[in-house]
Amino acid sequence: MTGAHGGHAGGHEPALHGPRWLSITTAVVLGVAAILAGVTAWKSTVMEGHALENLTRSTQAVNDANALGQEAERNRTGERDLYIDYRVALDEGNDERAESILGMMTATTRAAIDWWAAQPEGDRPSSPFVSANPEWAAPGTVVQAETALESANQLLVKAEHELEQAHNLEFVAALLTIAFLAGGLTGLFESIRARVGFLSVSVVTLLGCAVATVVFW
Repeated sequence: MTGAHGGHAGGHEPALHGPRWLSITTAVVLGVAAILAGVTAWKSTVMEGHALENLTRSTQAVNDANALGQEAERNRTGERDLYIDYRVALDEGNDERAESILGMMTATTRAAIDWWAAQPEGDRPSSPFVSANPEWAAPGTVVQAETALESANQLLVKAEHELEQAHNLEFVAALLTIAFLAGGLTGLFESIRARVGFLSVSVVTLLGCAVATVVFW
């Protein structure tokens, strides 16, 4: 009886635990899935950090561009107002007032007026404040503002891309729970076919997630 009972118990042993390769394979798959889930979660966090940094830099670049644009507009308005007053004083023969106004101008504004005055009358622009005047500083400020705005747009596009990649990696990490679930279920069934089936689902999910991680990296 004892021998028969022992033989019967021994006969159920393989059905309960399955082949050794199945247990080892399941353990390996679950281990690799755990590592991949950790790596994708880490990369997602890093990319979210980079996206946040680039969003901050983009906002700062927009602020810089706005500040430069406002500065350029103020400079243009101030320069033109002073120049009009200067020309009126000269036309009225009020040299003292003209000199006083000239002293109120910045060095770059005076240089722009000197360049304009030195041009032949036939080729002289209607105003010193034109883009053809190399001494006029305002266009340089406008260019700086445009450059800052372009940089802001580039940083924003980069941040959006990194944020999208981070979300994709988060999805991959979440999808790996299927591999964990399927792999964990293999120990609940006596049927080798069922256990192999769940293990196959776990392996396929793991491979798909690995490919997705490489793509979204």
